[in-house]
Amino acid sequence: MLQIQQACLNYGDASGLPVGEATNLLRPTTSVATSRYGKSPSLYSYHAVIPPGPLLSAPSPLDTPLRWNSYSHPEGQLYFQRRLPNYDVVTEANVHREETERRVTGWLKFIDETISQREITVPPSSELFIELDESLFSCAYYFVNHETRRIFWLEQTSTELLDMGLIVSDSHIDTALEKLYWVHVEFFPMHICTQVSPQVVDDLIGVMSHGAADRLTSRSSTFPYTAEQCNQLLQLLSLQRGRTLDGHTLCFVARLWGAIENQRFMTYYGQECAQLDRLQIMTPEEDIDHQWVKTLANSVLWGIPSRYFSELRDLFANEQVFVDQWQTFMTASISEWHSAVVWTFPVMITTILSCLLSRASLSSALPSILSASGSLATGSILLLKHHGLEDATASFAARYLRAAKSRSIGMLPSAIVFSLPKGLYLWSIIFMVGHLLLLASHVVGGLAMFGGGCFLILLVWAALYVTSPDEYDQSSILSNILCRWHSLQGDSPEAGSSV
Repeated sequence: MLQIQQACLNYGDASGLPVGEATNLLRPTTSVATSRYGKSPSLYSYHAVIPPGPLLSAPSPLDTPLRWNSYSHPEGQLYFQRRLPNYDVVTEANVHREETERRVTGWLKFIDETISQREITVPPSSELFIELDESLFSCAYYFVNHETRRIFWLEQTSTELLDMGLIVSDSHIDTALEKLYWVHVEFFPMHICTQVSPQVVDDLIGVMSHGAADRLTSRSSTFPYTAEQCNQLLQLLSLQRGRTLDGHTLCFVARLWGAIENQRFMTYYGQECAQLDRLQIMTPEEDIDHQWVKTLANSVLWGIPSRYFSELRDLFANEQVFVDQWQTFMTASISEWHSAVVWTFPVMITTILSCLLSRASLSSALPSILSASGSLATGSILLLKHHGLEDATASFAARYLRAAKSRSIGMLPSAIVFSLPKGLYLWSIIFMVGHLLLLASHVVGGLAMFGGGCFLILLVWAALYVTSPDEYDQSSILSNILCRWHSLQGDSPEAGSSV
């Protein structure tokens, strides 16, 4: 421990440390795993005296020209850069504080000695990122190579330890490493903007143009931005075409490249079996256990769970979420729940008021009241729980769907719950009509009400027959009923669709 403390704080000789200890000291990390957006702010605010007359730029600790250069990221984050003999260094640690500068310098010396001991050749276009841990004896780091646009480390590591995801080939790893490189450039763009070729903007314009066309001509494109977003981004990029890059431009260009490289990694871009369609399943899906649950739920809730199950499965295909598809799905679902809640009120009020009539039976009205109450309760809960989720981000949607997915029956629990407001609303209507027919039979007679009920059923049947959705959903209850009706008449269900 004494050797470690001397190496980190007092610039002591760390050459006596075994390789195993050095591996434990230097903690490999990635550009997306830093504490950049997770820091706990601790600002001390105070009032200051302003002297009369024009102010002269008084030297401050942050302006003192030491060995470090300070830059402000377009978002406002202060970071520091320093040129060493073999590579550059960047860090967000405030090295103009004496104690912090001592620790960073100690770790830089330790890293140099590690490179020398292991006889590692660091390319001259490399840049080291260093992040101090809370412990004095550990430090997170990674290197980037601006020439190859990759990140690397000084020791052997793995995609699992770095939380980079599963890979299928060496070239697939290259895609992941390039994504991490662009994230690094996005976070530290100000000091290298003049070193990056403007060609990256022209290349990005070509990629975004193709993405816009792909989105316009395909409903299941794998491009991460919608056609409207692509057009907006292309307008911004076209303003920078042919110009020397500045830090602000490089920041958003790198962010776009990072998003594109991330999507390429997720869709196996350049691999033997690339994902060409958003709905294309790339890994085998487990069969749903307890199939009887799905069959029973569809029978009870008018086939609505089957539709929700299909939509949720497509929405989370390969455990990927496209934010525009999530927003469309959630907007439509919220609208359906809201409509069910609104239209259930008249059904409940009508049923309750009918109980005030003479010869009215509360027992016959109870099923309708309970169904309507269930529709109101489940619809209200879903509306409250999902308020604002139609504008959620893709990462939030992915976490939501991952938590909602069951290992044994997939998205079926959510599909059933989402179907309850509309399904119970439909049952409340049927029970209300039955209750009213029973009530009317006491006035006009049972035979007349039987004829009226048959006429009502015939009207509903005719409406369902005209609006037959057979060609859209073969699994719905309505489709099965109509197919059986065709078979009873001796017709083929497809007979009317031949050309």
